Amino acid sequence: MLISLSRNRASLWSGWRVRRQDWQGALHNLPLRLLQQPGSDAPLQQLLALLPAALGARHAALLLPQAGGWRQLGASGELADCPLHGAAMSPAGLAGVQLCSVCQTNGRYHLVCGLELGEERQALLLLAYPRLPGRAARAELAAVAVQLAEVLRAFSQDRQLRRRELAAERGVLARELHDSVAQQLAYLQIRACRLQAVLAQPAAPEQVDVMLVDLRQTLQLMHRQVRELISTARLTMDGCTLRQALEATVEEFARRSSCVFALDNRLPDDALGSEAELQILQIIREALANVVRHSHARRVLISLRAQAAGGIEVQVRDDGVGMPGDLPSDGHFGLRIMRERAAAIGAQLQILPQQPHGTCIQLCWRRA
Repeated sequence: MLISLSRNRASLWSGWRVRRQDWQGALHNLPLRLLQQPGSDAPLQQLLALLPAALGARHAALLLPQAGGWRQLGASGELADCPLHGAAMSPAGLAGVQLCSVCQTNGRYHLVCGLELGEERQALLLLAYPRLPGRAARAELAAVAVQLAEVLRAFSQDRQLRRRELAAERGVLARELHDSVAQQLAYLQIRACRLQAVLAQPAAPEQVDVMLVDLRQTLQLMHRQVRELISTARLTMDGCTLRQALEATVEEFARRSSCVFALDNRLPDDALGSEAELQILQIIREALANVVRHSHARRVLISLRAQAAGGIEVQVRDDGVGMPGDLPSDGHFGLRIMRERAAAIGAQLQILPQQPHGTCIQLCWRRA
């Protein structure tokens, strides 16, 4: 009999450990699964389904803040009317693990724990127990809440950062569309109206030919600009190092133009963080696009090197016609976009004249 009881206890203990390990594994994989399934609650639902068995509870629910109330995941039923998360009761200031006293008077045992998500936002984790939970159950729930809150907080911050980056990228794209494609379309509209007027004249074949050539060249320019915008909008490091991405960029622009490009990259592969690498790659691509589009250059040199005290210097130098002397402070030819990208990583961008002619785009950045 004693042997049988010991085996049963050993079996229960082994089963509890397996269930706890399943939940810990699901929690460990939660950030990746949330990224792989954007907008889906399935990863959190599956995690909540494992939690009751791991903590000896019957049901688990998670309430996430949303505009005008809560969004509930997990079990409903008896947890749905727990007054601690009812619309009339705000959980602001809820700290630690608390037992719902109202539910207890009705013979139900619900533990409620607040999860701090940052920026004064809070979620609630609720568990329903078959009997009054003791100190050990509360301690276990508190430890679980800390782990879950860390994951949710990190994912929430990452998602907010991505939203801000996306908004910034859309703003840059909108400005570039305005500065290039929209202006070219306005020009085409004017030329098309002029062409219509010329065609109405009885004898103007030479003017028509000249205007058709102009329209064709403008359309070709617009097509190239749109392709560049699409390429920039889709640009990622895609698992490549900055060195590999720069080499691919130089090859791409060499195929698209008659310029001779040279790349002098003296930075070690681990010199920059991923965000700085992507912004620097974007700046270099924008600078090269401007060179090809406007400078009439024959040679272009891209150099990257480390400076004293942890500084980084990036230069794109060409031997083209140079920048116009009356260039406005906000810039043309994508310079404003490059400045915004530089500011996003705390770098400084300068446009310097080359001697005897040409332009140097110089980016200086000091690592924190």
